[in-house]
Amino acid sequence: MSNTAIGRAVRGVLSASVAALAAPTVMAADAPIQEVVVTGSRISSPNMTSISPVTAISSEDIQVTGKVRVEDIINQLPQAMAAQGSTISNGSTGTATVDLRGLNAKRTLVLINGRRLMPGNPDSAPGVNSGAPDLNQIPRALIERVEVLTGGASSVYGADAVAGVVNFIMNTRFEGVMVEANYSFNQHENDNAVADIVRDKGYALPKSNVSNGYTRDFSFVMGSNFADARGNATFYATYRDVEAVLQKDFDYSACSFNSGDVFSCGGSSTTDPTRMQVRNPITGNLANNVILDADGGLRPYAGATDAYNFGPLNFYQRPDERYTAGLFMDLDVGESQTVYSEFMFMKDRSVAQIAPSGIFNQEFTVPCNHPYFTADEQQVFCQQFGLSAAPDSTDTVNIRIGKRNVEGGPRKSDITHEAFRAVVGLRGQLTDAWSYDAYGQFGQTELSSLATGDFSITRIGRALDVVRDANGNPVCRSVITGVDPACVPYNPFQLNGITPEQINYLQIPLVQRGTNTERILNASVTGDFTGYGWKLPSAESGLMMNFGVEWRHEESELTPDLALQSGDGAGTGGATTPVEGSYTSRDFFMEARLPLVEGKSFAQSLSAEAGYRYSDYDLDFSTDTYKLGLEWSPISDIRARASYQRSVRVPNITELYGIQAVGLDGTIDICASDVAGGELPGASLEECVRTGVAPEDYGTIQNNSAAQYNGLIGGNPDLKPETADTLSFGLAFQPRALPGLRINIDYFDIKIEDAIQNPNADFTLLMCARTGDPQTCSRIQRDADGSLWQSVNGYVVDTFENIGEISTSGIDFDVSYAFDLGGGGRLGLDFVATLLDSLEFTPQQGVTYDCAGLYGSVCLVPAPEWRHKFDATWRTPWAGIDLTLSWRYFDEVKRDAEDSNQFLSFLGQVEGVLPTDSRLGSRSYLDLTSAMTLAERYTVRVGVNNLLDKDPPLNGSSSCPTGPCNGNTWPQVYDAMGRQIFGLLTIDF
Repeated sequence: MSNTAIGRAVRGVLSASVAALAAPTVMAADAPIQEVVVTGSRISSPNMTSISPVTAISSEDIQVTGKVRVEDIINQLPQAMAAQGSTISNGSTGTATVDLRGLNAKRTLVLINGRRLMPGNPDSAPGVNSGAPDLNQIPRALIERVEVLTGGASSVYGADAVAGVVNFIMNTRFEGVMVEANYSFNQHENDNAVADIVRDKGYALPKSNVSNGYTRDFSFVMGSNFADARGNATFYATYRDVEAVLQKDFDYSACSFNSGDVFSCGGSSTTDPTRMQVRNPITGNLANNVILDADGGLRPYAGATDAYNFGPLNFYQRPDERYTAGLFMDLDVGESQTVYSEFMFMKDRSVAQIAPSGIFNQEFTVPCNHPYFTADEQQVFCQQFGLSAAPDSTDTVNIRIGKRNVEGGPRKSDITHEAFRAVVGLRGQLTDAWSYDAYGQFGQTELSSLATGDFSITRIGRALDVVRDANGNPVCRSVITGVDPACVPYNPFQLNGITPEQINYLQIPLVQRGTNTERILNASVTGDFTGYGWKLPSAESGLMMNFGVEWRHEESELTPDLALQSGDGAGTGGATTPVEGSYTSRDFFMEARLPLVEGKSFAQSLSAEAGYRYSDYDLDFSTDTYKLGLEWSPISDIRARASYQRSVRVPNITELYGIQAVGLDGTIDICASDVAGGELPGASLEECVRTGVAPEDYGTIQNNSAAQYNGLIGGNPDLKPETADTLSFGLAFQPRALPGLRINIDYFDIKIEDAIQNPNADFTLLMCARTGDPQTCSRIQRDADGSLWQSVNGYVVDTFENIGEISTSGIDFDVSYAFDLGGGGRLGLDFVATLLDSLEFTPQQGVTYDCAGLYGSVCLVPAPEWRHKFDATWRTPWAGIDLTLSWRYFDEVKRDAEDSNQFLSFLGQVEGVLPTDSRLGSRSYLDLTSAMTLAERYTVRVGVNNLLDKDPPLNGSSSCPTGPCNGNTWPQVYDAMGRQIFGLLTIDF
């Protein structure tokens, strides 16, 4: 079936009604659907609908959005929360993932034509995307529809389908040639009131009108039948090129905002010029927090005016270049026997850029007669303590240095993924009542990452340990000793003292490579037992069953270079540990569907379904998953459904085998404060002592202005599977008296027990301070200064455990109505919304909080209680011209630390109420698209997303965790780069 035919088939119903499996769908008369394969079941038959709630996106819906990235398309659904994507730079994996229901991307299973998409990025970090598939592998132009089933489906598809399933149905029987070209860019008018804050600070403001983010996307699809139409081969190739967008281009991200009564420009305490603290050799305490002044002397450091503005150099949108190619083939090799195959290749290269590296408040031992010390520095660092700075002195001193490497430029991570996926299978009919499907699948993703611009901690130490040689010239001690003959002395102690030679020595590349591999063998048979008399007297149809077996092998390997493994990169936040591991599962599964009543009064149909899967893992455990469902149609206009699913998620390779190491993890230390500003900690002396603070250190522990604290993070080989129970109820209405109207309302409730998660470093601090529980407090390890971030000796143990629960509940709405306007064409309305009732997390015993309607350093990505998308499409009476107006709405969210929940509010006591962050206001975005088809071959679409150029809601650094919050907002959630203007040309031959 050609794409043109598909377009005609879907035109009679809007958007999701193309594959609205939740209720019978009215299709165009010229494209009858002979069979619907239902996501969430292996049993398929004509006109069968899903008992589990399914939402769908058609190929036409995708084209209307103008989006070239698949994750951006999925994120427009209210069931999806923001995950890894193009607008994450600090902490980016270079991948694109989908997170259904806010339960974490690793709990969403992604399928292509009903078969697994292998894991994406090999990862040693405990990030939210470990083991999640990479949507970059999916060619947008070949998507026929996307089916989204929210809720468990492990009995059908195996482990990981906890939050739900996203099934990409590809057009595998294309005929003809199709060429697509998409060009888009962002345009924004900088007129936000916060520009005055940037201007008053003396920072540069962007132009009043900016255009950026230019994107080019090309697709080529060619398909043909062969062997007297017994076979088909469909080939595709795509190319995408996306330009970078910098935060400096927008007035609301031209500086990093401090939170408070009003916004102010803040930044990092790793500064330029250099900030320094000396360790008193007598008391052992840090003293004299000073910075170089404009004349090269020393003055007290003031965070409010001296912090480094790291925002402008960060990417708002990463540059990206992607190639994909693939081939889908099938051939009837006998009567009702078909051989099929899928071959898919992707190469994607993306660059993540953040502010320059440097010396991140790290402590080094330097000689008191350092050749680059000024007279002021000799006095402050040495002589005031009785240490000699004479040329023949051997006295040394420890200095904690914060120096931003502005001379060397920003840090860049050049991330490349190559992925290959192959499927070969055989399906067919054994008899009229029995069919089978057997396939083998191989998938592999390779990672190559090169980070540049970072300093080596080892080389910093050597370059600061400087003496004079026999000729009186400054030289590294390591050159004299022969330890490092290439060492170049580093001079952060004087203005303009840094040379390119110094930077070239200190900067090192950081390289890591990794591979994810997945192998699957699957075979199943489906039987219709009606002919055997296996049916109830009250029904016309009988029992249908599916039986199958599956073998699945997952393995992952990540090999960082020695600098990454040792944590030698100054700006990496800790060691990147290698990972190597694998596991194998052997599964048996079955499904059954039985009509109970058919064609009776008040029971036109009443059916039940059940499913079961037994999985045996070579990890010394096995799992049982199952489902039960019931649907009832008293009349053809109304259908009610209910289902219960038990699902599991098996720990992935990173969670099992990731080596434990200290890295960035927590976002607060309730016993740290802005010491230079004279602030006291938010927690009391008694509470801080419980967390390991020495009484004499209370009030002297410096906070981290970047809200980044250390944790001991990594895998746990003793992990067991987590289990999830999903309960859903739904009603579907499709009244014959009002043709074209379809209404679906579904309630969902998902509860995960023995969740594989971190206890959460922030709550470990909180619970220890509140209760003094010895087991909880034992996780806290402070360094000699009481800090949890200024050295790797201070951290909170936060490794993976089977601990606590995660749950969510709410109601989904899916409504469409299409009707004729007489001579005025046809109007189609489509409305999809989610009312989020709860999103609860229990990261450790005694701690439970609900993130519905909240955002922030604990709840992370905004979770609006109400979110919807409304489309109105006018099929004009002028042949080939369509107009679509869309309304995307996000309800307001409030800061988690100001919630009434006792645990969240306790964390908020550290900083109190912050009016700048208390709420992110609601947002409405209007999108407009027009389409024109000429000569039945050429379709031109032009459109504008965020038509009114709405600015995103803003918050300060106290509520802006590194990664998902970027540029003072959440660009994976809100439109952060103004209007997106696009044009799409499709040519069908």
